[in-house]
Amino acid sequence: MGPRLSCRLLLTACAFSLALPQATAKPQSEIPLHSVQGPDVTLHYVSVGRGQPVVMVHGGLEDYRAWTAQLAPLASSHYRAVAYSRRYNFPNRNETRAAPSYSAQVDADDLAMLIEQLHLGPVHLVGHSYGGLAALLFATEHPELVRSLTLSEPPVFSWVEDQPGGAALAQDFFRRCWVPVRRAFARHKREEVLVIASTYFTGNPVMPPATRDALEPNLQEWEALTVSGIPFPVPSTKLIKEFHAPTLLLTGDHTLPVLERCVAALTQRFPKSERVMIRNASHDMWSETPQKCGVALRKFLREKRGAF
Repeated sequence: MGPRLSCRLLLTACAFSLALPQATAKPQSEIPLHSVQGPDVTLHYVSVGRGQPVVMVHGGLEDYRAWTAQLAPLASSHYRAVAYSRRYNFPNRNETRAAPSYSAQVDADDLAMLIEQLHLGPVHLVGHSYGGLAALLFATEHPELVRSLTLSEPPVFSWVEDQPGGAALAQDFFRRCWVPVRRAFARHKREEVLVIASTYFTGNPVMPPATRDALEPNLQEWEALTVSGIPFPVPSTKLIKEFHAPTLLLTGDHTLPVLERCVAALTQRFPKSERVMIRNASHDMWSETPQKCGVALRKFLREKRGAF
């Protein structure tokens, strides 16, 4: 199996987020849960505040609750904060497509449906990990609907392959994480999937019960991606050159080397973007250091307000 094929197969694992939803001043149970419905999908979301909309797209194994810590601060800063769950994530109950066609492009199309039905555009778009890949695709396909774009380590692995040593990093991930994950799903060992991912990303196979309980309802997403033939689309060079909205790139100072390469690839393709290093944070920066990430996001939005 060649390096490029291997890389495409492992993109989804790099979007895995082993994080617990964070609490805010307003209990999550008090935030009403709404939904929008498309031809083949129902998406649940929460919306807090009034003002320019900030739409947040969670990473792999997460759901709308991953953004709980950001809702109140954004609302108090006069934004409308919208966090939704991608199609195969809690509490959605969408059927997994029989054809191996699920990818970040499907998520990008779902995002377009959500924004259209809620009459949100143009929006400030925030995407983490695999959700960042969906946000990137949406933004470059619909630049007129994007006021700004914030991305935290989306798995743009086909771009990493073009860098010296990039293919080796991808192959290492494939060998140590994604092949075992795929085999575990094939054997219906869902608990084993979490152990494999935790071991790779944290170095510890033991996962706190509360964390496991938060992640387990989202395993359907991973399972759909393991059989996907097109899991890792990236925007064309033409679309990237036509995208001019202010862009912020976030990365953790303790993230994985292969994800460092992803951010470097994004910086190369978006040379006018701003880049912020989140200290004492890994790939799960929004969970580990929600305040630092939130401050960086709101500072970026505040400074760019005049450009919108």
